[in-house]
Amino acid sequence: MTTAVPLDPNPSVDLTPAGQIAKLRHGDPGERYYAAWWLGRMRIAEGIPALIEALADETDRTAQGGYPLRRNAARALGKLGSLAGIPPLKAALSCSDGQVVAAAAQALVEIALANNLNRDPDEVEKLGSALLEGLRRVERGLQTEAQAALEAIVEALGQLQVAAALEPIRPYLEHTSIRLQCAAARACYRLTGDPAFAQPLLSVLNHHNIHLRRAALLDLGASGYLPAAQAIAVAAVEVNLKLLALKQLVEINLEQHQRIPGTELQQVLRLIDELL
Repeated sequence: MTTAVPLDPNPSVDLTPAGQIAKLRHGDPGERYYAAWWLGRMRIAEGIPALIEALADETDRTAQGGYPLRRNAARALGKLGSLAGIPPLKAALSCSDGQVVAAAAQALVEIALANNLNRDPDEVEKLGSALLEGLRRVERGLQTEAQAALEAIVEALGQLQVAAALEPIRPYLEHTSIRLQCAAARACYRLTGDPAFAQPLLSVLNHHNIHLRRAALLDLGASGYLPAAQAIAVAAVEVNLKLLALKQLVEINLEQHQRIPGTELQQVLRLIDELL
């Protein structure tokens, strides 16, 4: 997923929390867009009420039907990690703009992880139900950016390990979009631990399109499939992305299993050292 960066990174505005909250509520479209980004980037908790309001904004809309301000508000709420963001973000999953839906799904995962909700089966079930309902809405059709929404929701269901999501996700393993196939493979591996689901990602590492190779590499890292470490290290992708993916492999396995067998951990650390 991408993070929205303001059009003008050095605007001549009041760069204080109060000033940016005021701009978010009363500024012109450019000022409001920047303020939402800034409040999230700077982790300004006082901005949460204004960001929640912005998540329902109807005034900032593109000709294609997108809601730029809502997108940035959702991303900012994810960065802030407040539980107060969960209800409005769940509601945002029904937006007609797929980029808003994608940002909301990603933000819900960020908030869940920040508050350890992923360790609470009841909370995972509630979040999973909202995401699955969002998936069904997207499948019925959106005005814009439907694939972005599908990818993000599928990834979110995998990250939160929503068991009920396995069967709804499986069909996307055969989708015409390779990016969506990768998202589904990553999610299915997270849900089952079955190495067969990691194989499509390993195959895409050899794709002629570098953008798809990058996507598969990052999905392998996020999947936690430790045997992929060597393939990640030798992939025809930038070194910084390889390091990021290997770091994710270690972090996810430590989070899930509390420890990694010594030989496997040493292998990943050796690969990281060699890339450095």
